[in-house]
Amino acid sequence: MNEVKSMSGFINSRLILVTVLSALFASVLSTLYTLIEFDFALEPELLKKANAVAEVIHDDVQLATSVGIPFDQIEGMDSYLSDTLYKYPELTFVAIVSEKNSLLYSAGTTPNLSRIKPESFNIEHPNFLQENIVERLIQGSKELYGIFFSDASANHDRDLFKLEMTLEDKTLGYVLVGLDSGFIQSQLTDVFFDVVIVLVAVLLVCFEVVMVVVMFYVSEPLKESESLLQRQAEGDFSVNEKVITKGVFGNFIGKLNQDSKDLQAQFQSAVQIVEQENVQKTEVSAKSHLQKIAEKFRLQNVLNVKSGDIVDARIPLFVFSLAEELQKSFMPLFVAELYEADSWISKDVMLGLPISIFMLVIALATPFAAGWVDRWGQKPLFLIGLIPAILGYLGCYFAQDAMDIVIARGVTALGYAVITISCQSYIAAVVSSENRAKGMAIFVGVLMTATMCGTALGAIIADRIGYQPVFLLSAILSSFAGVLAWRMFSGKVSTASSAASQKAKGGLLLLARNVKFVCIIIFCAIPTKIILTGFLYFMVPLYLVSLDASQSEIGRVMMVYSLIIIPLSPLASGIADKSGKMKELVLLGTVLSGGILVSLYGEASFYKLLLAVALMGVAHSILKAPLIASALEAAEATPEVGRTKVLGILRTAERIGSVLGPVLVATLLTLYDFGEAMAIVGTGVLVSALCMFIFLRVPDAKQDAGAES
Repeated sequence: MNEVKSMSGFINSRLILVTVLSALFASVLSTLYTLIEFDFALEPELLKKANAVAEVIHDDVQLATSVGIPFDQIEGMDSYLSDTLYKYPELTFVAIVSEKNSLLYSAGTTPNLSRIKPESFNIEHPNFLQENIVERLIQGSKELYGIFFSDASANHDRDLFKLEMTLEDKTLGYVLVGLDSGFIQSQLTDVFFDVVIVLVAVLLVCFEVVMVVVMFYVSEPLKESESLLQRQAEGDFSVNEKVITKGVFGNFIGKLNQDSKDLQAQFQSAVQIVEQENVQKTEVSAKSHLQKIAEKFRLQNVLNVKSGDIVDARIPLFVFSLAEELQKSFMPLFVAELYEADSWISKDVMLGLPISIFMLVIALATPFAAGWVDRWGQKPLFLIGLIPAILGYLGCYFAQDAMDIVIARGVTALGYAVITISCQSYIAAVVSSENRAKGMAIFVGVLMTATMCGTALGAIIADRIGYQPVFLLSAILSSFAGVLAWRMFSGKVSTASSAASQKAKGGLLLLARNVKFVCIIIFCAIPTKIILTGFLYFMVPLYLVSLDASQSEIGRVMMVYSLIIIPLSPLASGIADKSGKMKELVLLGTVLSGGILVSLYGEASFYKLLLAVALMGVAHSILKAPLIASALEAAEATPEVGRTKVLGILRTAERIGSVLGPVLVATLLTLYDFGEAMAIVGTGVLVSALCMFIFLRVPDAKQDAGAES
């Protein structure tokens, strides 16, 4: 058994490692080639623009000189050149010099004129005429090195250009245009980070897909084949009606299972032959003998059970979450694009309304969704939830004004609430109490991975094809998630939750008497979501804009949060499962969250905020999965309330925090600056942590009763 498990782990780890490394190698090569091609393509375009600017100035000056204005006495020329320079940030200076290279008019920082070579303006730099791809890669690598590492040996003479000005075939002077080499560097740096973000997103998607494919087609069939072989080696020839038949291992299992079917069929034939005997004594004796054989070798036993597994819900949840996260990076911009000036709702309110409505509908629908899961099961509810989700995406795709977006997002929120609670319930049902934190970490990790990948890819796709087609892509991905759920959501999961829920009435009131559960909800779950939406999604962009950060920089800073949580959350959950210190880890994460916000008090700084976002990712990695596990553990003191209802109440409380976060922070920002507002929120979180520490020390009522008895 252990040997087969180790073989399964060996195969899984090697397959995943080889596939991910192959994808990484291909992605790095693609990234390098993309950057070099961009470098080769950008500068000629800048040269063309510089040429066009020089020609416009050339034509305007020649027009003035053609009507008799002396070349060196044109009024307002410096102002004209300054206006021209202001329009093009990629230019460092624009100047006009005489035939003898003496400066007449200029705008910007004019270089030493002795550096200007006598050649005319030429946009065909020799580096861009190379055809050999190897030479281009070598040359491009050198240029990238010079850009990213400030190579002092790089030759910047090529950034200075001149265009001859003539009048009646007589040279009057030259128009000089200077390209900012730093502009090329900044553009290439932006592209570099964008490509790296896409690379990381692709690798994460690749890992999720490979993980599920390996588990679905290799690991699980291998375990099933081992179990079947062991049963048959022990003389158990039961037939499994729900045997795995996927891939090579599945075919092997099918043949072994078919052997058991054939053996049972032969045994049944023997029973029929005995029943046809005429001698009653012989018949009774033979039947008794056959019955003993059947019991010994399980020749009449039929299995109809396939245990559920976390992997069943992993990839459908990931694909659906990816579809949902595609719009996060541009939703306010999309609303602004369709906003009508005569609307009865102000623009500022309308920009945030789709997000608020989305969170509100989820908060209201989650308790009902939890009850529906108990009544109809996880798989049917996942498929039913796709209906409003897809309708909402299509509503945004066909939206004509901002209010259409608000309504469509509310419809999608209903589907999102149903689907996420069904997946969370499925995972909670198939994991053991010893691995509860690990199972919840997988749920959190899938959502975080989808958040990062969707945010990055959605922004890029929208930039290429527009906002509304992204929603059509979301609808397609959601449909694909439904197909995956229909195929993969199988197996028998625990029905204890459903049974308990059917008996329990007023689950919320029962849990309200559970001091530890209420403590976890009020003093941790809600503050955590207030921090997430109020700090990360609302305050961070505004804070960075006040520091003159670009949109790309804002996106990169926000993605650091997900990048930290994805690898650290499984590690923290493993520590939680091994140590059993769920509540202590939740308390630690809450204290760290409050302390990080308080540290923002003082002078505004880009790097201080970046560090705060990274540390917040560490803090939430510590508490996210243990928070869910702690809530389920605390709810065990109220066995009348089922697991799914507990999760539904927890999710509802979290959504309340999500709605309160932006409202609370926005209110504070009307009175205080960013640092002061965050310090106030952080102090409140620290007070919550202190209250949680006090209340978690209260012993359970059952423990008190046991001690008295």
